[in-house]
Amino acid sequence: MTELNINFKKYYMSNDKKTVLGRIKETFKKEANIPSNLRLPSDIEFEISGNNVEMQLSTAAVGKNMQEDKASFEGWALVLKRWGKFDKVFLSWYRPQLDPESSAAAHYQRFLFRVDNFSWHFTSWFSVSAGCLKYLTDLKIDDVSNYYLSPPYNERDKNDVQGTESVLEYQYSLGDWKDALYSASNADYLNRQLPVGVFHKPVSNKTRILPKNKSAIDIWGISKANELLIFELKADGNNKIGIITELYFYCCVMNRIQKGQFKYEKYDVLNLERISKTKKIKAYFFAPALHPLIDRVLVDYLNAGTAPDVEFHYLKFPKEGDKPINLIF
Repeated sequence: MTELNINFKKYYMSNDKKTVLGRIKETFKKEANIPSNLRLPSDIEFEISGNNVEMQLSTAAVGKNMQEDKASFEGWALVLKRWGKFDKVFLSWYRPQLDPESSAAAHYQRFLFRVDNFSWHFTSWFSVSAGCLKYLTDLKIDDVSNYYLSPPYNERDKNDVQGTESVLEYQYSLGDWKDALYSASNADYLNRQLPVGVFHKPVSNKTRILPKNKSAIDIWGISKANELLIFELKADGNNKIGIITELYFYCCVMNRIQKGQFKYEKYDVLNLERISKTKKIKAYFFAPALHPLIDRVLVDYLNAGTAPDVEFHYLKFPKEGDKPINLIF
């Protein structure tokens, strides 16, 4: 890693995790002034040089679902910047050996897509370590070709709902509590489960690039001001750092739809065609509580780095659901 005068080691690096965690806890104690049992993921190692830090993800982490804390490098990078008070954050990882047809390979492609976007958005303080830059050439998505997304189902009704968070999604988008979310977000239209799997055309298992199936935006809609609305919903008790990664990734995909590079293969779902005509994205963490390290200042860092036509906010709803829904930041 030339910027830090550290040689990238293929098999190991020194681990300054205890020091990193200590810095985070010290700032948190001073500024938040609330007790909390803060921890760092076991699959991420750290090396400090001056006031810069490198975080290294394991081969297991880069092939995992992005919502898992050990895979959520975006969230931890923001934590290191906001709470660790580091000047620069560098990312390194081990290139995994994967079956190209496996789900892990699709997760790894999504990881590379996220790294490519995050390093571009936050270039003033986030970089890929020199030894890993060559791995970005494995990404199958470029900035000029066209790619396709599978459309959502024509009908999303109560019969599709399974699990606590699915019930909440349905109630706030199509069910009895939708008026509360319409009002809080100035929505003109709301729906749920918008797929974000990315493919070459035609859409099929063989042309998949990024994960499909359950990879979908929880709630989406269009505001009265012609803004695309995206909500990442978490039930009470599910307050992981990974919510940052999920919402950020969805914004990156939707932003490319707005720019015309990504398209849905079919537009037979009500208002789906309106997404490409929206001029802005409002993305909401939608939950009764967030991870204690996700505060207004951290979200300000997120907003400062992302495109000016994307805004991140936190909408809080009661543990039991329904209203009031409060805009926290």
